[in-house]
Amino acid sequence: MRSSSGGESVLGRVTQGRFSENDKVEIISNEPGFSDAWATATVVSAGKDGCYVEYSKFVDGSGKQLREKVSHERMRHVPLFPASFNVSAGLRVEGYLNDCWWPGEVVEQHPKKGLRLSFDDGDSAWLGRRNVRPMLRCAPKRLHGTDVWQVPAAAQLPPPQRAAHPPIRLPRGVPSHEA
Repeated sequence: MRSSSGGESVLGRVTQGRFSENDKVEIISNEPGFSDAWATATVVSAGKDGCYVEYSKFVDGSGKQLREKVSHERMRHVPLFPASFNVSAGLRVEGYLNDCWWPGEVVEQHPKKGLRLSFDDGDSAWLGRRNVRPMLRCAPKRLHGTDVWQVPAAAQLPPPQRAAHPPIRLPRGVPSHEA
């Protein structure tokens, strides 16, 4: 089904390429001071050469949610992350600070302070574990017309190991079922 804007209409949502109206997305900034930071937004309208988005946390001078036209190359859908992941010094991560996700790496861990990150722009900060997520990279393949973002192998938890149980010792006189 075609819409008047030329995009596909799926259950009342107009799509253009891989983004649709009302999609939750992240936009990578190219503004001085925010370079390489990802900010959350919602797609207001989708077009062939980009989308008009409304930022979740940024407002204009009158207090209204900031809106901007953004090229598809600067956008990604809000990624899903594992509930937990391995953290070690040197692991590349994204840390949530000042309403954006910033690239950096883990410097140290503390049971009460959380994780100290060294951001790519030279700053560092202690962040709670809930404000740190694995660094994503775009996989070279697409799934259902959408880029597949993957968590690097170093951050993935190994499969759970079953605890080895000690052998059961039967009291004297009790027959075992072993042949």
